[in-house]
Amino acid sequence: MFKRITLILLAVLGLASAGARVRALEFENPGSRRLLKTEAGNHWYYRSRPEKTLTLNVDGISEIELRSFAIARINRPRVIVISDTGRNTYDLIQSDMLDGYRAFAPVKIAVPPGSKTIQILCYERSIYFRAFHTLPPAPKPKAAKAPNLQIRAHGGILSVTHNGTDSDYHVFNPSQSLKFSLNNQRNGIVYVRARLLDRTLPEFELYRNGELVESYEFSLLRTTKYKAVGIDHLTTGMKLELPANNGSSDYELRAVSDHLFLARPLVLRAN
Repeated sequence: MFKRITLILLAVLGLASAGARVRALEFENPGSRRLLKTEAGNHWYYRSRPEKTLTLNVDGISEIELRSFAIARINRPRVIVISDTGRNTYDLIQSDMLDGYRAFAPVKIAVPPGSKTIQILCYERSIYFRAFHTLPPAPKPKAAKAPNLQIRAHGGILSVTHNGTDSDYHVFNPSQSLKFSLNNQRNGIVYVRARLLDRTLPEFELYRNGELVESYEFSLLRTTKYKAVGIDHLTTGMKLELPANNGSSDYELRAVSDHLFLARPLVLRAN
C-alpha cells in the first residue's frame, strides 16, 4: 500500500526526485482552482472558465506534461490541446484514487516547433489541471582553470631595479626553498641571482616533481646594473631553461650554500 501511494504522488504531483527535474507552468487565464492536499504538500490545480480554454506560454519548450484529477466520476474523460498545427484529443486514464479524487495518468504533449502558446480545452467542469515542463539538465560547472604560473612557497619578495624598472624576485635560502608550478602545458624560464658576502660560491639545486634536475654554482662576478634594497653585492644573472612541460609540473629551487638567492620565474609565450 505504501509503494502504491508513493507512485501516485510521484506521477500526479511531481514530488520527490521529479520535483528536481520539472517545473510547473502557470496558466495565463486560469478560472477556478482547487487545492489538492497531501502529506507531501498542497498544490493548486485549475479549470478554465465555462466553455473557455486554459492558455500556456510554451515559448522555448518542446514538451509539456499535463497532470489532472477529477472530483467526480466521468465517462470517457478527455482533454483537447489546441496548437498552431491544430487540435489533438487525449484520453485521460484514471490511475487511482488520491485524497478522494480520481487521479489521471500524466499526459505527455509535444509542442510544435516555434509555438509560443498552446490552449487546453476540457468540457468537463469537474476536471482540474496542472502543467509542467522538464528542465534541461543543469550544465556541470567548469573546473576553474589553474593559472599558468603558481607560486607555492618562498622566503619573501624583493624588488630588483634595472634601468629604472622594478621587477619582483622571490627569495629562497637554506631554510626556505622556492616552490612553484607551471600548468596548462606552458613552459617557463627562471632568472636567478645571489647575494655575495664573501669568497664563498653560491650554489643551489633545481628539482622537478621531486626529482633533481641539475645543480648550479655562481661565480664571484658581480653586477652593477641590477640593484636590490638592502643588498650591496649581487651576482650576475643566471637564466634557467626549465624542462618541457607536458601538463602541470612542480618545481623547487633549494639553496645548497648559505646564501640568499633571488629568483624570478616567467612563463613563456605559447607557440
